Amino acid sequence: MTEANNRTISFDLEENRLIEEVKKQEAKRVLIQLPNGLKSKGTYLSKLIEEQTGATVFISSKPCYGGCDLPICAAKAVKADLVVHYGHAPFITQKEISVIYLFAKAKLDLTQLLKKVQTFLGGSKRIGIGTTIQHLHALEDFTRSLENLGHEVMIPSEGKNTRLKGQIIGCDYSSLKHISEKVDLFLIIGSFFHGLGAALTLDKPVILADPYSNSVSNMEPHKRRILKQRYAIIEKAKNAKVFGLLLSTKTGQFNLNLALTLRELLAKAGKTVIMLVDEEFVPEYLTNFTNIEVFVDMACPRLATDDPSRFGKPILTPSEAGVVANKTNWNDLIARGFF
Repeated sequence: MTEANNRTISFDLEENRLIEEVKKQEAKRVLIQLPNGLKSKGTYLSKLIEEQTGATVFISSKPCYGGCDLPICAAKAVKADLVVHYGHAPFITQKEISVIYLFAKAKLDLTQLLKKVQTFLGGSKRIGIGTTIQHLHALEDFTRSLENLGHEVMIPSEGKNTRLKGQIIGCDYSSLKHISEKVDLFLIIGSFFHGLGAALTLDKPVILADPYSNSVSNMEPHKRRILKQRYAIIEKAKNAKVFGLLLSTKTGQFNLNLALTLRELLAKAGKTVIMLVDEEFVPEYLTNFTNIEVFVDMACPRLATDDPSRFGKPILTPSEAGVVANKTNWNDLIARGFF
Protein backbone atom coordinates (compact mmCIF):
# COMPACT_ATOMS: atom_id res chain seq x y z
CA MET A 1 0.00 0.00 0.00
CA THR A 2 1.12 3.54 -0.59
CA GLU A 3 -0.10 7.01 0.27
CA ALA A 4 -0.90 9.68 -2.31
CA ASN A 5 -2.50 12.91 -1.08
CA ASN A 6 -3.98 11.10 1.95
CA ARG A 7 -5.57 8.43 -0.25
CA THR A 8 -4.62 4.87 0.63
CA ILE A 9 -4.02 2.72 -2.43
CA SER A 10 -3.44 -1.01 -2.63
CA PHE A 11 -1.96 -2.94 -5.53
CA ASP A 12 -2.39 -6.46 -6.84
CA LEU A 13 0.95 -8.19 -6.24
CA GLU A 14 -0.17 -11.38 -8.02
CA GLU A 15 1.25 -13.62 -5.32
CA ASN A 16 -0.12 -16.83 -6.86
CA ARG A 17 1.43 -16.15 -10.24
CA LEU A 18 4.67 -15.11 -8.54
CA ILE A 19 4.99 -18.42 -6.71
CA GLU A 20 3.95 -20.40 -9.78
CA GLU A 21 6.61 -18.75 -11.92
CA VAL A 22 9.38 -19.31 -9.38
CA LYS A 23 8.45 -22.99 -9.13
CA LYS A 24 7.96 -23.36 -12.88
CA GLN A 25 11.40 -21.97 -13.62
CA GLU A 26 12.93 -23.91 -10.73
CA ALA A 27 14.66 -20.73 -9.63
CA LYS A 28 17.07 -21.13 -6.74
CA ARG A 29 17.91 -17.43 -6.47
CA VAL A 30 15.42 -14.65 -7.19
CA LEU A 31 16.05 -10.92 -7.50
CA ILE A 32 12.99 -8.72 -6.96
CA GLN A 33 12.88 -5.20 -8.39
CA LEU A 34 10.24 -2.81 -7.06
CA PRO A 35 9.39 0.84 -7.77
CA ASN A 36 9.92 3.11 -4.77
CA GLY A 37 6.23 3.14 -3.82
CA LEU A 38 6.24 -0.64 -3.41
CA LYS A 39 9.64 -1.20 -1.81
CA SER A 40 7.97 -1.63 1.58
CA LYS A 41 6.49 -4.85 0.18
CA GLY A 42 9.96 -6.32 -0.29
CA THR A 43 10.03 -8.00 3.11
CA TYR A 44 6.63 -9.61 2.58
CA LEU A 45 7.46 -10.87 -0.90
CA SER A 46 10.87 -12.17 0.15
CA LYS A 47 9.40 -14.16 3.02
CA LEU A 48 6.57 -15.47 0.83
CA ILE A 49 8.90 -16.80 -1.85
CA GLU A 50 11.39 -18.32 0.54
CA GLU A 51 8.70 -20.09 2.59
CA GLN A 52 6.79 -21.47 -0.40
CA THR A 53 9.61 -22.28 -2.81
CA GLY A 54 12.84 -22.48 -0.83
CA ALA A 55 14.52 -20.02 -3.18
CA THR A 56 16.91 -17.41 -1.83
CA VAL A 57 15.58 -13.90 -2.45
CA PHE A 58 17.42 -10.65 -3.04
CA ILE A 59 15.74 -7.22 -3.22
CA SER A 60 17.14 -4.46 -5.43
CA SER A 61 17.39 -1.29 -3.31
CA LYS A 62 18.02 1.04 -6.26
CA PRO A 63 15.27 3.27 -7.64
CA CYS A 64 13.41 1.70 -10.54
CA TYR A 65 12.24 4.06 -13.27
CA GLY A 66 10.67 1.72 -15.79
CA GLY A 67 10.85 -1.44 -17.81
CA CYS A 68 14.03 -0.08 -19.39
CA ASP A 69 15.75 -0.22 -16.00
CA LEU A 70 16.36 -3.93 -15.42
CA PRO A 71 18.97 -4.88 -12.76
CA ILE A 72 20.98 -7.13 -15.06
CA CYS A 73 24.35 -6.46 -13.39
CA ALA A 74 22.95 -7.03 -9.91
CA ALA A 75 21.28 -10.26 -11.04
CA LYS A 76 24.57 -11.52 -12.44
CA ALA A 77 26.43 -10.54 -9.27
CA VAL A 78 24.15 -12.59 -7.01
CA LYS A 79 23.80 -15.35 -9.65
CA ALA A 80 20.03 -15.00 -9.78
CA ASP A 81 18.06 -17.41 -11.95
CA LEU A 82 15.08 -15.09 -12.19
CA VAL A 83 14.31 -11.38 -11.97
CA VAL A 84 10.83 -10.38 -10.82
CA HIS A 85 10.08 -6.86 -12.04
CA TYR A 86 7.08 -5.09 -10.51
CA GLY A 87 5.17 -2.09 -11.82
CA HIS A 88 5.98 -2.07 -15.53
CA ALA A 89 5.38 -4.00 -18.73
CA PRO A 90 8.10 -5.54 -20.95
CA PHE A 91 10.15 -2.83 -22.64
CA ILE A 92 13.31 -4.42 -23.98
CA THR A 93 14.36 -7.78 -25.37
CA GLN A 94 17.32 -9.37 -23.64
CA LYS A 95 18.49 -12.95 -23.27
CA GLU A 96 20.91 -12.64 -20.37
CA ILE A 97 18.48 -13.60 -17.63
CA SER A 98 14.88 -14.72 -17.25
CA VAL A 99 12.50 -11.88 -16.27
CA ILE A 100 8.83 -11.89 -15.33
CA TYR A 101 6.84 -8.67 -15.23
CA LEU A 102 4.08 -8.17 -12.67
CA PHE A 103 2.04 -5.05 -13.36
CA ALA A 104 0.99 -4.17 -9.78
CA LYS A 105 -2.52 -3.21 -10.85
CA ALA A 106 -4.02 -0.45 -8.71
CA LYS A 107 -7.16 -1.35 -6.79
CA LEU A 108 -9.17 1.85 -7.15
CA ASP A 109 -12.76 2.88 -7.75
CA LEU A 110 -12.63 5.45 -10.56
CA THR A 111 -16.32 6.41 -10.39
CA GLN A 112 -15.77 9.78 -8.71
CA LEU A 113 -12.86 10.52 -10.99
CA LEU A 114 -15.07 9.99 -14.04
CA LYS A 115 -17.60 12.50 -12.71
CA LYS A 116 -14.84 15.10 -12.36
CA VAL A 117 -13.55 14.37 -15.85
CA GLN A 118 -16.89 15.29 -17.40
CA THR A 119 -16.55 18.96 -16.43
CA PHE A 120 -13.22 19.21 -18.30
CA LEU A 121 -14.33 17.71 -21.59
CA GLY A 122 -16.55 20.61 -22.62
CA GLY A 123 -17.84 20.24 -26.14
CA SER A 124 -15.12 17.80 -27.18
CA LYS A 125 -16.70 14.89 -28.98
CA ARG A 126 -13.75 12.71 -29.95
CA ILE A 127 -11.45 11.67 -27.13
CA GLY A 128 -8.18 9.78 -27.30
CA ILE A 129 -7.38 7.94 -24.10
CA GLY A 130 -4.25 6.39 -22.65
CA THR A 131 -3.12 5.13 -19.29
CA THR A 132 -0.30 3.44 -17.41
CA ILE A 133 -0.01 -0.26 -16.79
CA GLN A 134 -1.45 0.08 -13.26
CA HIS A 135 -4.83 1.23 -14.62
CA LEU A 136 -4.98 -0.50 -17.98
CA HIS A 137 -7.39 -3.10 -16.63
CA ALA A 138 -9.92 -0.33 -15.86
CA LEU A 139 -9.67 1.33 -19.27
CA GLU A 140 -12.52 -0.61 -20.86
CA ASP A 141 -15.04 0.36 -18.16
CA PHE A 142 -13.83 3.97 -18.18
CA THR A 143 -14.19 4.10 -21.95
CA ARG A 144 -17.68 2.59 -21.88
CA SER A 145 -18.79 5.21 -19.35
CA LEU A 146 -17.55 8.03 -21.58
CA GLU A 147 -19.30 6.51 -24.58
CA ASN A 148 -22.54 6.35 -22.60
CA LEU A 149 -22.17 10.10 -22.11
CA GLY A 150 -22.10 10.61 -25.87
CA HIS A 151 -18.35 10.77 -26.50
CA GLU A 152 -16.44 8.92 -29.19
CA VAL A 153 -13.44 7.29 -27.55
CA MET A 154 -10.33 6.06 -29.33
CA ILE A 155 -7.91 3.70 -27.62
CA PRO A 156 -4.57 3.58 -29.47
CA SER A 157 -2.79 0.38 -30.38
CA GLU A 158 0.79 -0.34 -29.35
CA GLY A 159 3.52 2.28 -29.65
CA LYS A 160 7.25 2.26 -30.22
CA ASN A 161 8.05 0.88 -26.76
CA THR A 162 4.58 -0.13 -25.58
CA ARG A 163 3.04 -3.47 -26.41
CA LEU A 164 -0.46 -3.20 -24.98
CA LYS A 165 -3.50 -1.38 -26.33
CA GLY A 166 -4.01 1.98 -24.59
CA GLN A 167 -0.72 1.77 -22.71
CA ILE A 168 1.60 4.75 -22.28
CA ILE A 169 4.94 5.08 -20.49
CA GLY A 170 6.85 8.15 -19.38
CA CYS A 171 9.04 8.32 -22.48
CA ASP A 172 6.71 6.99 -25.17
CA TYR A 173 3.42 8.51 -26.33
CA SER A 174 3.83 7.46 -29.94
CA SER A 175 0.63 5.41 -29.86
CA LEU A 176 -1.32 8.57 -29.03
CA LYS A 177 0.42 10.53 -31.79
CA HIS A 178 -0.84 7.98 -34.29
CA ILE A 179 -4.45 8.98 -33.57
CA SER A 180 -3.89 12.69 -32.93
CA GLU A 181 -5.60 13.85 -36.12
CA LYS A 182 -8.70 11.83 -35.28
CA VAL A 183 -9.44 13.29 -31.83
CA ASP A 184 -10.29 16.65 -30.26
CA LEU A 185 -8.36 16.09 -27.05
CA PHE A 186 -6.56 13.45 -25.05
CA LEU A 187 -7.45 12.07 -21.65
CA ILE A 188 -4.57 10.60 -19.65
CA ILE A 189 -5.30 8.41 -16.65
CA GLY A 190 -2.16 8.46 -14.54
CA SER A 191 0.16 10.71 -12.58
CA PHE A 192 1.24 14.29 -13.28
CA PHE A 193 4.45 12.80 -14.67
CA HIS A 194 2.55 11.07 -17.48
CA GLY A 195 0.15 13.95 -18.07
CA LEU A 196 3.02 16.36 -18.60
CA GLY A 197 4.87 13.96 -20.87
CA ALA A 198 1.78 13.59 -23.05
CA ALA A 199 1.24 17.37 -23.16
CA LEU A 200 4.84 17.95 -24.27
CA THR A 201 4.45 15.39 -27.04
CA LEU A 202 0.97 15.97 -28.43
CA ASP A 203 -0.44 18.88 -30.41
CA LYS A 204 -3.93 18.53 -28.92
CA PRO A 205 -5.19 19.54 -25.46
CA VAL A 206 -4.40 17.05 -22.71
CA ILE A 207 -6.59 16.46 -19.67
CA LEU A 208 -5.07 14.53 -16.77
CA ALA A 209 -7.22 12.33 -14.55
CA ASP A 210 -5.02 11.40 -11.59
CA PRO A 211 -6.38 8.31 -9.76
CA TYR A 212 -3.90 8.76 -6.91
CA SER A 213 -5.03 12.24 -5.93
CA ASN A 214 -8.54 11.75 -7.36
CA SER A 215 -8.16 15.04 -9.24
CA VAL A 216 -8.50 16.27 -12.83
CA SER A 217 -6.51 19.07 -14.45
CA ASN A 218 -5.82 20.72 -17.79
CA MET A 219 -2.13 20.27 -18.67
CA GLU A 220 -1.89 23.25 -21.03
CA PRO A 221 -0.63 25.78 -18.41
CA HIS A 222 2.02 23.31 -17.29
CA LYS A 223 3.06 22.68 -20.88
CA ARG A 224 3.50 26.41 -21.55
CA ARG A 225 5.61 26.78 -18.40
CA ILE A 226 7.92 23.91 -19.34
CA LEU A 227 8.30 25.03 -22.97
CA LYS A 228 9.29 28.50 -21.80
CA GLN A 229 11.82 26.91 -19.46
CA ARG A 230 13.22 24.62 -22.13
CA TYR A 231 13.59 27.45 -24.66
CA ALA A 232 15.59 29.49 -22.13
CA ILE A 233 17.87 26.52 -21.40
CA ILE A 234 18.56 25.96 -25.09
CA GLU A 235 19.38 29.62 -25.65
CA LYS A 236 21.79 29.58 -22.72
CA ALA A 237 23.43 26.40 -23.99
CA LYS A 238 24.13 27.96 -27.40
CA ASN A 239 26.78 30.18 -25.79
CA ALA A 240 28.51 27.30 -23.98
CA LYS A 241 31.77 25.76 -25.23
CA VAL A 242 32.12 22.48 -23.30
CA PHE A 243 29.38 19.83 -23.37
CA GLY A 244 29.16 16.60 -21.38
CA LEU A 245 27.16 13.73 -22.91
CA LEU A 246 25.63 11.50 -20.22
CA LEU A 247 25.65 7.96 -21.65
CA SER A 248 23.80 5.43 -19.48
CA THR A 249 24.84 1.77 -19.49
CA LYS A 250 21.36 0.60 -18.44
CA THR A 251 20.17 -2.09 -20.82
CA GLY A 252 17.13 -0.18 -22.04
CA GLN A 253 18.79 3.26 -22.16
CA PHE A 254 22.18 2.58 -23.72
CA ASN A 255 22.46 4.32 -27.11
CA LEU A 256 26.09 4.61 -28.15
CA ASN A 257 25.37 5.31 -31.82
CA LEU A 258 23.20 8.32 -30.98
CA ALA A 259 25.84 9.62 -28.59
CA LEU A 260 28.58 9.36 -31.21
CA THR A 261 26.39 11.05 -33.82
CA LEU A 262 25.54 13.90 -31.47
CA ARG A 263 29.17 14.25 -30.46
CA GLU A 264 30.08 14.78 -34.11
CA LEU A 265 27.28 17.32 -34.66
CA LEU A 266 28.27 19.37 -31.63
CA ALA A 267 31.94 19.23 -32.61
CA LYS A 268 31.07 20.61 -36.05
CA ALA A 269 29.24 23.44 -34.29
CA GLY A 270 32.47 24.34 -32.50
CA LYS A 271 31.74 22.64 -29.18
CA THR A 272 34.13 20.56 -27.12
CA VAL A 273 32.41 17.32 -26.16
CA ILE A 274 33.21 15.00 -23.24
CA MET A 275 31.38 11.66 -23.00
CA LEU A 276 30.57 10.52 -19.48
CA VAL A 277 29.52 6.92 -18.85
CA ASP A 278 27.65 5.54 -15.85
CA GLU A 279 24.65 3.37 -15.03
CA GLU A 280 22.80 6.25 -13.38
CA PHE A 281 23.71 9.93 -13.22
CA VAL A 282 23.53 11.59 -9.82
CA PRO A 283 23.73 15.40 -9.98
CA GLU A 284 26.00 15.58 -6.93
CA TYR A 285 28.65 13.47 -8.65
CA LEU A 286 28.59 15.59 -11.79
CA THR A 287 29.62 18.71 -9.86
CA ASN A 288 33.20 17.41 -9.99
CA PHE A 289 33.30 18.13 -13.73
CA THR A 290 33.71 21.86 -13.17
CA ASN A 291 34.78 22.65 -16.74
CA ILE A 292 31.64 21.20 -18.33
CA GLU A 293 29.08 23.95 -18.99
CA VAL A 294 26.15 21.93 -20.39
CA PHE A 295 25.03 18.33 -19.95
CA VAL A 296 23.22 16.36 -22.63
CA ASP A 297 20.97 13.60 -21.33
CA MET A 298 21.50 10.41 -23.33
CA ALA A 299 19.84 8.28 -20.63
CA CYS A 300 16.17 8.43 -19.65
CA PRO A 301 14.70 11.32 -21.68
CA ARG A 302 12.77 12.56 -18.65
CA LEU A 303 16.01 13.29 -16.78
CA ALA A 304 16.47 16.63 -18.53
CA THR A 305 12.89 17.88 -18.54
CA ASP A 306 11.41 16.92 -15.17
CA ASP A 307 13.74 18.68 -12.72
CA PRO A 308 16.66 20.32 -14.53
CA SER A 309 17.51 22.60 -11.59
CA ARG A 310 18.97 19.58 -9.76
CA PHE A 311 21.96 19.58 -12.09
CA GLY A 312 23.03 23.16 -11.43
CA LYS A 313 23.86 23.59 -15.12
CA PRO A 314 21.79 23.47 -18.32
CA ILE A 315 20.84 19.92 -19.25
CA LEU A 316 19.48 19.16 -22.72
CA THR A 317 17.67 16.31 -24.41
CA PRO A 318 19.37 14.96 -27.57
CA SER A 319 16.78 16.78 -29.70
CA GLU A 320 17.49 20.05 -27.92
CA ALA A 321 21.21 19.51 -28.45
CA GLY A 322 20.35 19.16 -32.13
CA VAL A 323 18.90 22.67 -32.00
CA VAL A 324 22.13 23.95 -30.43
CA ALA A 325 24.12 22.19 -33.19
CA ASN A 326 21.86 23.74 -35.88
CA LYS A 327 20.69 20.30 -37.00
CA THR A 328 17.07 21.29 -36.37
CA ASN A 329 15.18 24.29 -34.96
CA TRP A 330 12.88 25.06 -32.06
CA ASN A 331 9.67 25.01 -34.11
CA ASP A 332 10.46 21.61 -35.57
CA LEU A 333 11.25 20.32 -32.10
CA ILE A 334 7.88 21.48 -30.78
CA ALA A 335 6.07 19.97 -33.76
CA ARG A 336 7.82 16.64 -33.30
CA GLY A 337 7.31 16.55 -29.52
CA PHE A 338 9.78 15.99 -26.71
CA PHE A 339 9.13 12.26 -26.30
